[in-house]
Amino acid sequence: MENNLDWNDLKFFLAVARGGGLTPAAQALGTSASTVSRHVDALEARLGVRLFMRQQRGYLLTDEGSALFGQVAEVERATQAVERNRGRLDGGEVSGLIKIATSETLGNHLLAPNLAGFAASHPRAQVELLVSRHLADLNRREADLALRMMEPDSAIAGTDYIAHPLGKVRFGLYATAALLAAHPDWRTMPYVTWDESWGHYSMGSWLIAQLGGRDPVLRTNNLQAQYAAARAGLGLVLLPRFHGDADPLLQAIADAPAPAGRDLWVVYHRDLKASRRVQAMRRYIETLVARLIDPAP
Repeated sequence: MENNLDWNDLKFFLAVARGGGLTPAAQALGTSASTVSRHVDALEARLGVRLFMRQQRGYLLTDEGSALFGQVAEVERATQAVERNRGRLDGGEVSGLIKIATSETLGNHLLAPNLAGFAASHPRAQVELLVSRHLADLNRREADLALRMMEPDSAIAGTDYIAHPLGKVRFGLYATAALLAAHPDWRTMPYVTWDESWGHYSMGSWLIAQLGGRDPVLRTNNLQAQYAAARAGLGLVLLPRFHGDADPLLQAIADAPAPAGRDLWVVYHRDLKASRRVQAMRRYIETLVARLIDPAP
């Protein structure tokens, strides 16, 4: 490999190899397909070899491309390990960037409103909060640690991860006072719930069963949208207790049963078990959860 190779070109090469095409690589890197193509072409020109077979179904690695992929992926893993371990080189004070990945509900209604205490205790630390319905890849350093709500008894995948159980997130049914007044029996209320893309979600099935299988007034793949609709009086909604109880516009349905809830975990890579910044955030999240959510036994 020539000395004048640009790591940026190699990063784009890895993305295309993993995604199988320009468009998936562009989406993964947050750029355009033309930019990805330009970097791949530049890399092939520097090396003097074809790294991909351009086919209608996508980009396939040539023999030379496969050999380069193994070498570059190993360099990437080593680089990521060094980055994960950088917290061990800090002094006694917690400092540096801490990347947390979590879901929309946990990010918007649990973490973001309660990070001021962490910032006050660790003024040299910076937090990056990544909110998505997709699980972050901790091996590829998409985040330092993740706060995950899982279905009951679900296993945390990945032998390279350390996972701490934080307890169970409890859920309840909520509606506006006006809706409650119009429907003394909560089972007759219009309701909002998840769309078919969340058909695997046990609490969505639980809610529909509680309401006799009748159709909702609104389906959506976004809990924030359900929450906004319920606040406007559109219908009954199922929310985490820490979320619903904090909103004065919503009232809990006192006589309604409750679903089993979801298990809450904080997860991080084994390489970060000695990182001061990551472990400081882990401890802060554990304290926060113990205060606002049922603690682990």
